[in-house]
Amino acid sequence: MLQEYRKHVEERAALGIVPAPLDAQQTADLIELLKTPPAGEEEFIVDLFINRVPPGVDDAAYVKAGFLAAVAKGE
Repeated sequence: MLQEYRKHVEERAALGIVPAPLDAQQTADLIELLKTPPAGEEEFIVDLFINRVPPGVDDAAYVKAGFLAAVAKGE
C-alpha cells in the first residue's frame, strides 16, 4: 500500500497536482499498517492517517471513524 501511494504521489507531482485523498480501501489498509507498522514507516503512516483521509461523509472518513471509535472503546 505504501509503495503504491508513493508512486501515486510521484505521478501526481509530475502533473503538478496534489495527491488524491485516500479512498475507503486504502484507509482500511492503512489502519492495518497502523496496528503493526513496518519499521521506519511509523511517522509516515500516522501522517497519512491524519492528513490524507478526507473529512466529512466520505466512505474513507467512515472507515477512519469506525477505527477511532473502536480504539476509544478499547476494542
